[in-house]
Amino acid sequence: MKGQKADESKYIQQHLANERTFLAWLRTGLAVVGIGFLAVTLHFNYGSKVSKLTDEISLLMMIFSLATGLAILIMGSFSYFMKRKEINEASFRSSSVVMAVVTIAVSILIFMLGFYFITIL
Repeated sequence: MKGQKADESKYIQQHLANERTFLAWLRTGLAVVGIGFLAVTLHFNYGSKVSKLTDEISLLMMIFSLATGLAILIMGSFSYFMKRKEINEASFRSSSVVMAVVTIAVSILIFMLGFYFITIL
């Protein structure tokens, strides 16, 4: 099968599922970036409660959410093409490392958001 072009029509269901998973990665990446924008918007709407610490936390959340969102988009694209190749070769390996990294990154972002809200109260 190495020298031949794979007949993807044999695995239509798997390819469609792979595309849906890719779109879920895209939505997740955009949602993570949205959390950063939400944090910054809320920060500047508080006005009187703004301090140097909350400014730094807000900026850090924004940078971290942008980097995490971009990383999720890149990992999702990479995963899509890897899975596409694996489907055509009839081999499959789960993405446990990618899942762990994304879970940790999003957990850190949620922790930062919680810490931010605790500091402005």
